[in-house]
Amino acid sequence: MTPLDARLLRALRDTHVHLPAGDLAAQLGESATAIRAGLAALVAAGFAIEDRPGFGFRLLAAPDRLIADDLTARLGGNALIREVLVFAETESTNDLATRLGRDGAAGGVAIFAEHQTAGRGRFGRRWASASHRGLWFSLLLRPALPLADWARLTTWAAVALAAAIDEMTGAKAAIKWPNDIFLGDKKVAGILAESGTDSAGSPFAVLGIGVNVNHEPADFPPDLRASAGSLRSVTGQPLDRTACAVAILRALDARRSALVTDFPAIIAEAAARSFLLGRWIKVRVGDAAAEGLAETLDAHGHLLLRQADGTLQCLTAGEVTVIAR
Repeated sequence: MTPLDARLLRALRDTHVHLPAGDLAAQLGESATAIRAGLAALVAAGFAIEDRPGFGFRLLAAPDRLIADDLTARLGGNALIREVLVFAETESTNDLATRLGRDGAAGGVAIFAEHQTAGRGRFGRRWASASHRGLWFSLLLRPALPLADWARLTTWAAVALAAAIDEMTGAKAAIKWPNDIFLGDKKVAGILAESGTDSAGSPFAVLGIGVNVNHEPADFPPDLRASAGSLRSVTGQPLDRTACAVAILRALDARRSALVTDFPAIIAEAAARSFLLGRWIKVRVGDAAAEGLAETLDAHGHLLLRQADGTLQCLTAGEVTVIAR
């Protein structure tokens, strides 16, 4: 697809009426011939565009696949994202973003894949990436934050992702500290934050996000069916994955300034959505484990655990299990 395709899609999405080729040409500064060629290319790519004689063209539906120009057109102005890339298949979008970062690419790149052959979550676990069912993407970022504050990225992403899931489903998403999103008792999304440096020594961050959008139970491996859910399981109908991706990127962008200037507001939202606060939990970090009451989040998004002897432990990461008491 071409830059004209993206602009055509944006023009068609911005209206609910038919637009003549001449009007589209005038609006986009192109010839009517170029407009008709662009419309034909969109139809060939799977977009349903009605051509009504005497009235013009109207977009009826988009194909159920991620297309970079379509994402860009629907995203509109977004200070967080400067470029969108989509791959039919890759090993891991985080690995692709890391390679770009090491090569010195500027931040603001969103990399999507319809299928990952080696998607991973925290602690190197495999992430099941059913083809054309969910959203598997990574953001290459160069945050305007001191390196010591880059741990904020996971909390920022979790809050934005949960808010976007609210918007998409009408349900209330919860955050299981530090990086999992739940609807009810089922995990529907996860976040993996990594970092590195390029050849000039400049640091970069990679934020991987996986969302189970249109999965049905059979789409999950047998060992995950009891614990994994999807947005579709809540809405009862398939969702537009491109619209979901746009909602997530917009929610991240909307909280971008707060990440730097008002992080307490993000912490407050994370605490209000917490799946853990007020519950007795076990946290495993490497070979060590601790139990206690998940009491609150501190100013950096770390979890404060009140142990049975009354001591307060600050946890920066860990694998959490809720213990019934």
